[in-house]
Order: sequence, then structure tokens, then C-alpha cells
Amino acid sequence: MPNKNDHRPNDFTPVVGAMYLADYVLTITDNINKFPDFIQTERKNPDGTVTAVYIQRQDSLVNWVREQAKAIFILTYTANEINVIRQPWRKDERLAKQAEAIRLCGEHMAAIQLCRKHFHLSTRKVKHWGKQTRELRTAIEGWHESDKSRYKNI
Repeated sequence: MPNKNDHRPNDFTPVVGAMYLADYVLTITDNINKFPDFIQTERKNPDGTVTAVYIQRQDSLVNWVREQAKAIFILTYTANEINVIRQPWRKDERLAKQAEAIRLCGEHMAAIQLCRKHFHLSTRKVKHWGKQTRELRTAIEGWHESDKSRYKNI
């Protein structure tokens, strides 16, 4: 889990929030005891000795939530990098990235509920994870609305 001494800075932004969410999701899902997305297979000789052990990553719910969290971060980061004043032709791209990040936050909330059921997560963990995601979605929505107003004449 992320270090408990890591406090959010006073200048909390959607990009910072997305980074915190991605870090949290990647950290908790690295625990293969709680989020098992690996399978182990053995090939045995006729005498019962093991000749090979394979560990394969499954296409799973774990991968889905990890990819969502990373995508939310990349979308917010790249949207933030677009300077509409200097590059007005990229306004729609910035707004589209923000809108996609908002949509993915909603999808991520659904994925959290699946994780809760599938991996028997504690209520405390689900509440924390969900709160992070909701706060981030709200922050991105505010940023998106602010940008639409600010750049409406560009």
C-alpha cells in the first residue's frame, strides 16, 4: 500500500489525483495473495517428479482495473500537457481526453464492485478505493467544465 505518510499536497489537481489512484491500484493489486491473477501449472514425469512449472498471467479482472487506473492517469496527464492558448486547434483533443477520463472513472467504480465480490475485499478497502475514484471523477469533471467555459470562444 502507499506510504501512510504520503499526504496530498494543498494543490491537489486531477493529474495528482490520477497519479495517486494509479499508484494505489498498482500497489494493492501487486498482492497476489489478495488479487490472484496468476496460474501455476506443473508438468510431471511418470515417476511424479516435476519437470516444469509455468506461471502465466491471466487476462483477468486484475488486469482490467490496473489498465483502467493507468489509462485514467495517462489521459489526465496528456490532457494537462495540451496548452490550448498556444495550440488552439487541440482544444477538442484536451476536452475529449478529460471526458474519456471521466467515463473511465465511472467504469472503474463498477470494476471496484466486481473486485469486492470476486476477491472478498474488506468494506474499508472498497470505501477508500471508491472514495478516491469518486473524488478524482469530481475533480476531472470540474476541470472539464472550467475548460469548456474558459475556451468556448477559441
